Amino acid sequence: MFKGFVEIDVDLPNATIHARVGGTAQPLLLLHGYPQTHVMWHVIAERLAQSYRVIAPDLRGYGDSIAKDDDFSFRAMAQDQVSLMEHLGHSNFHVISHDRGARTAHRMVLDHPNAVQSVVLLDILPTLDVWHTMDDWLAKRYYHWMFLAQPGDMPRRLICGDPILFLHSALLGLSGSKEIFAADALKEYERAAQNPDVVAAWCGDYSAAATLDLEHDRESLGETRQIPCLVLWGSKGVVDHHIDPVEAWRAWFPNAVGHAIEAGHFLVEERPEAVFDALANHLETAV
Repeated sequence: MFKGFVEIDVDLPNATIHARVGGTAQPLLLLHGYPQTHVMWHVIAERLAQSYRVIAPDLRGYGDSIAKDDDFSFRAMAQDQVSLMEHLGHSNFHVISHDRGARTAHRMVLDHPNAVQSVVLLDILPTLDVWHTMDDWLAKRYYHWMFLAQPGDMPRRLICGDPILFLHSALLGLSGSKEIFAADALKEYERAAQNPDVVAAWCGDYSAAATLDLEHDRESLGETRQIPCLVLWGSKGVVDHHIDPVEAWRAWFPNAVGHAIEAGHFLVEERPEAVFDALANHLETAV
């Protein structure tokens, strides 16, 4: 995996960010989601690196990145990634993002509008829309939103009792089949899940999404960014069950376009060819 890439650790004021870097030319930031690490990009990273300088980091507290404080808001995560890119010499870049990484990218575009040249959001709705549409049907499928956000250390302690079981349950619940994950990638997700600090980051992330992130997004309502935005989602998932994902994102990014991919939540790993083709077309026209 990641042939031709180098691994780096960049020490920032509030986090140490671990990343893989490969390729040359225009910079392209890849942001992963829960409960994974940057390794999720292994199926397309090498192909992207043929045309771009690809930077694939772990979010703060996830994988091998270290959080130096307890702020797991998307604002803090976005600042980490902008600082990482500045450290690497990039003041303006494309972003491709999935799940929690896509929520980080949303906040990044709002807080750092000059930094992001274009954005791809994979299999999410805006955070406010998720909570507004959280009925019994969605709650059964997104139960982890409520569980991980519970106060205190109860969620972390329960997960750490059997982190592999919890990880596999999370992956299966969101994908429908663990067969879509490469053995080496799954091993990396398992390694990370066995780190109590990673589990604490999961909980901190979802706790912020139920509190601080909502405050930030409400304060930003009405703000829009006129940048190229591609929205992709899995047709076998839940994202388009209540509302049209493209229309939801046009409230923030009026130029948003997109479509469904025949996949579940982890569409990059399930349908890498279809996703890559859509990404390549977006990047070629995102100027």
